[in-house]
Amino acid sequence: MMNYQDAVDYIDQIPKYADSPVPAHTFSLMELLGNPQDHLKVIHVAGTNGKGSICAYITEMLVEQGLRVGTFTSPHLVRMNERIKVNNVPVEDRVFLDAFLRVKEASEKLGDTNYFEYLFAMAMLIYRDAEIDYAVLEVGLGGRKDATNVIKQPAVSVIASISLDHTEVLGDTIAQIASEKAGIIKEGCPVVYDGCQPDASAVFEKEAAKLHAPAYGVDHGSWTLLERTGQGVSFRVNEGFLKGHTIQVPFIAGYQAANAMVALTALNCLNRLETEKEVEQALTAITHTVWPGRMQQVCPGVYLDGAHNSDGILNFVETVAAMPCRGKKYLLFTAVKEKDLDHMTEFLASRTDFSGIFVTELEHNDRAVSAEGLAEKFRRFYDGPVYICPHIREAWEQAMKIKKEEDILFIAGSLYLVGSVMEACL
Repeated sequence: MMNYQDAVDYIDQIPKYADSPVPAHTFSLMELLGNPQDHLKVIHVAGTNGKGSICAYITEMLVEQGLRVGTFTSPHLVRMNERIKVNNVPVEDRVFLDAFLRVKEASEKLGDTNYFEYLFAMAMLIYRDAEIDYAVLEVGLGGRKDATNVIKQPAVSVIASISLDHTEVLGDTIAQIASEKAGIIKEGCPVVYDGCQPDASAVFEKEAAKLHAPAYGVDHGSWTLLERTGQGVSFRVNEGFLKGHTIQVPFIAGYQAANAMVALTALNCLNRLETEKEVEQALTAITHTVWPGRMQQVCPGVYLDGAHNSDGILNFVETVAAMPCRGKKYLLFTAVKEKDLDHMTEFLASRTDFSGIFVTELEHNDRAVSAEGLAEKFRRFYDGPVYICPHIREAWEQAMKIKKEEDILFIAGSLYLVGSVMEACL
């Protein structure tokens, strides 16, 4: 008799990629399962950076309005069932196991089901059975060829900011990557997108026009950043349905204003901001949204952030530079091989004032970069102390030993690192 951990172990050994094309293979799998996705109102969210935060805002706002919401995101930080939540709570182990067994039976008939596809199918079964009001689905990779793109008519499609990442799969220009993300835009279905990147915006506007999809871009003129503190940022809405409102976001990164505006615009497309009460509920929800591992203060003077590509690191650097600090700032860092490590380490070394950098490496991960290799890259741009700590626990302990009460330690470079620190060190 299988249990939850058996299911997790089974999924962990599934290939990350399958030989069969996706989502064509996913359509076949879902058909065997009775097409549970067709019974759901879906908010489909793609993008390079910020899509997880947007999912969190949308979920929190809908829950605050009294709705039942399923949220499917990746990766998990500690436990696999974090990927499948109902009203912000990971599904129970027994629910996870039941869905796993049903997908396993269908997959054995079909073959070639990959890791992400497996979990997505499980989520669709769980959400159909739970009779949720909305399913908020985060794209795994890209959009056009992603397993989640079996959704035929989303209530709204949402595209977060676009930057160069996964170029080996999605293309090596902003326009090419945007074209892959634009694959989630569907005939006649509204799309909301981060309009701060002109090359990406042009792609989204063209695709939306071709598919007769109402399109709503959110650019830098949509809001004005007012204040940043150690507890969050506030901004004023400059135009549209919330013009003149001041909005509080409980994250210290300035780019979260854009993510919050995109989420609010998506909610407006759902006609969920029709009354003063609905607006009040939505704005209240934003103030207490939680998105673990995204510039999250986990203990005094320690922040975890999932920045893991060049654009994410640039945003991270901007946030670090603006963070008030009475003492020194330190960094604990690692990353995976396919990232643009030259630019990431250059940005971190040359655009910040870290008093020391601790480099470590992901354990039990074949994509890990060695601590020695990272140290070598940092030393090309940074003449401060670089501490080589191959084991994450060792890096944490050494950093916390050096850090004084008035200092700040930032941990970034990989969501896998964030999860490892949460599990092993906190």
